Amino acid sequence: MEDDAPVIYGLEFQARALTPQTAETDAIRFLVGTQSLKYDNQIHIIDFDDENNIINKNVLLHQVGEIWHISASPADKGVLATCYNKMSRGSPQETGRESSLWQTTTSCCGICRKAPARPCWPARRHWKGRDS
Repeated sequence: MEDDAPVIYGLEFQARALTPQTAETDAIRFLVGTQSLKYDNQIHIIDFDDENNIINKNVLLHQVGEIWHISASPADKGVLATCYNKMSRGSPQETGRESSLWQTTTSCCGICRKAPARPCWPARRHWKGRDS
């Protein structure tokens, strides 16, 4: 077996969320969500070609906030969910953690909301996350 050079992928912003996309059976694919307070966040769809040791990427905008968790549908490769800290241009009281289900598209806007937002933590409890 020959030694392949390591493959490295860099992000423009800090990231905390990473998941494999198991519904995609024809490729090795990962989803990465960025976490930036100042700029529009992104979802990176990363395909790894293990035969040629090459990475291909597609970057989608996630303008609603910084991504704390990302999860891919095990049944549909075009569906993913994010838990994020909602960004508010107004008062700080309008911010909070939310979750949404997304359908990936090839349109200019990147991703579009597929289903209404649904909490990813118990109702009426403040979500503290893994770091708390």
